[in-house]
Amino acid sequence: MGDKVYFHITNLEQDFDVPHGFAVLGQNTSELLVMPGQTKTSVWEPKKIGVWPFYCTDFCSALHQEMQGYIRVSPAGSNTPIKWSLGDEIE
Repeated sequence: MGDKVYFHITNLEQDFDVPHGFAVLGQNTSELLVMPGQTKTSVWEPKKIGVWPFYCTDFCSALHQEMQGYIRVSPAGSNTPIKWSLGDEIE
């Protein structure tokens, strides 16, 4: 693949004791711990095309499990549109 992805993560928490963590599947380093008011950068180099999850690794609140998402890695020069659905479209 060769291209690196830079994640710049800022913890906007108002409470001084609520850190957040960050990790992406396939990351070469351990989690990133971000304290309130801090901004940290994580560099990730995807090894292959696909969909990769990322998530908060430090329990932060009742909504902790909502702090996640996905990164789509496409081939260079790809023009495949990003689509999302619940699978209930009528053809």
